[in-house]
Amino acid sequence: MERHLRVHVVPLWREHDRIVGPVEADRPDHVYLLEHEDPTVDRPAYHETVIERITDIVGSSPDVEYVDLFDMYEVMGAITTISDWHPNDLVRVNVTAGTKRAAIGATMACMDEHTDAEPYVVDPKSRPHGLETPATEGFEEASLLTTYQINSPTPDQVAALALIEGHDTESKHAKKKTLITEAARYGLDFMNGRVDGDPEGYKPTNGDYNVLDNRVTSTLEHKGYIAINRRGTRQYLELTEEGRQTLRAFRQRAESVIADLEDRTRNSGDDIEFILDNPVDTLIEDRS
Repeated sequence: MERHLRVHVVPLWREHDRIVGPVEADRPDHVYLLEHEDPTVDRPAYHETVIERITDIVGSSPDVEYVDLFDMYEVMGAITTISDWHPNDLVRVNVTAGTKRAAIGATMACMDEHTDAEPYVVDPKSRPHGLETPATEGFEEASLLTTYQINSPTPDQVAALALIEGHDTESKHAKKKTLITEAARYGLDFMNGRVDGDPEGYKPTNGDYNVLDNRVTSTLEHKGYIAINRRGTRQYLELTEEGRQTLRAFRQRAESVIADLEDRTRNSGDDIEFILDNPVDTLIEDRS
């Protein structure tokens, strides 16, 4: 497939040459810088130099996006989101310019089977010490990192995580019937062809439960994203902490469902409680 643009995504932390060098060597069309969002952390003065140098090289200012560089799921969510914005472009990610947790999140994002991005590592010439200067000095070379694909949740599975979270209130927990009726309401893919007529008030069939298990809940339970608590003949679904963090990282795959759940949360007549931070909300706002 022909690539239209070359895009670099780079954490901006305690580096200068390891950021600027690969950009100068590869000459991308656009650069995203992921800067740490905590206002209590001192921002090195050379960050402005990095931005100015990239602007000179590329011919346009990089997009500076503010994320928590110590939250690997937040970094992962930022990179998968940016990659989704560039489906026909060559996206490359510098995984060695940020914190260690940012490096893990960036690498995991590139390993995701649905994220078409290439990670690269950058070798410095030397490693001086001190906070007033970058952590390393010089630019030796940048090389692509060999990765192996990992299975990430499908849009239906991300939507299911959000629905389970939204129905986990003081008065109730989500059941499989809840997921089926909500999936009919939102037109999730696994219910295609199964809903005849108005999806409001849809009555699940036995076949719906089989499809739900095969396409959604069995996988989510196997991966440790949800716990299924069995009380007699009833089964209640809850997100695990790993499931909640996965929802944060991949929420853009079910953003329309999530936005509606947030609206329903504000409606006192609907027993929905969906409160989850969006690690890439500034990216969305800047793009709109």
